[in-house]
Amino acid sequence: MNNIIEDFCVAWQMLDAELIIKHLDDSFVYDSQWVFESLDCNGYKDYIRGKFATLKKNGIRITASIVEDPYWGGQMLMLGQNGQSSYYRIKVKKGKVIKGDLCMF
Repeated sequence: MNNIIEDFCVAWQMLDAELIIKHLDDSFVYDSQWVFESLDCNGYKDYIRGKFATLKKNGIRITASIVEDPYWGGQMLMLGQNGQSSYYRIKVKKGKVIKGDLCMF
C-alpha cells in the first residue's frame, strides 16, 4: 500500500495521471463531492487525464502530502489548491486500487 499511496502523491505533485492509472483495478469506482456521479475505471481514467491536462495548461500547482486517515485508518492524501484542502482516500484489494474518494474531510 505504501508505494501506491506514494505514487498517488507524486502523481498529484507532478500532474502525471499514469502514476495513478497503473494501480487501478478494473472494478475501480471514484466518488467526489465535486463530481455529481460515480465514475467507473474507464471514466476515471479519462477524468483524471483531462483534469491534470487542464491544471497543467493553466499553470495550477497542487500540493500533495501523505497524512494519517482518522476515518478509514492508514494513510490518505491531503491535496491543496488556492489555500483550500481536500482529502483523497483509496482502498486497496490484492495490490490494486478498488475505490477512490475525494472529499473536504
